[in-house]
Amino acid sequence: MSDDRSEPNTPAEQRLEELLAQLAAEHPSADPAFAATVVQRARFQRAVVAPLRTVGTLVAAVGESVLAVIGLRTGKR
Repeated sequence: MSDDRSEPNTPAEQRLEELLAQLAAEHPSADPAFAATVVQRARFQRAVVAPLRTVGTLVAAVGESVLAVIGLRTGKR
C-alpha cells in the first residue's frame, strides 16, 4: 500500500488519521506490578487447568456410564 493517493481523504478518514497519530505519540504507562500480576495469574491458571480438565472428563465419563446403565443411550454417537 502506498500513502500517495490522488483522492482526498473523507472526514472519517481524516479523523481516523488524527486518532492514530495520537495513539502513536502516546506511550502507555505500565505499573511495575502489572507484569508480575499477569505472570502470577498465568501460572495459577496453568496449574489449575489440568486438574479441572481431569475432573471434567471424569464427570462426563460417569454421566455417560449412568446413561448407558439406565438405557437412555446405546453407546452409538
